[in-house]
Amino acid sequence: MQWRMDFTRLNRLLDSSSYHELGLRAKEYLQYQNSSSEEQDLAEITMYNCMVGLLQDLGMEKQQAEEYCNNRDYLTELAQYISSILG
Repeated sequence: MQWRMDFTRLNRLLDSSSYHELGLRAKEYLQYQNSSSEEQDLAEITMYNCMVGLLQDLGMEKQQAEEYCNNRDYLTELAQYISSILG
């Protein structure tokens, strides 16, 4: 079963100041996509962990969140969306 991102809920959740760190991680992830392997790996691991937590906060089961975030295209899409909201 494919889980569909509810961007309306995501917008409300990201309005919380507790997700300021997530915005920073999203920017970092996007910035280091074309960097050295070590920097890119660290940024991806950090973003992955943040996004799994966020998706669980949105109601997704942990295993489903992990599977979703294992897709780099989805992870990049979420990072771009979050970065655009949080500036």
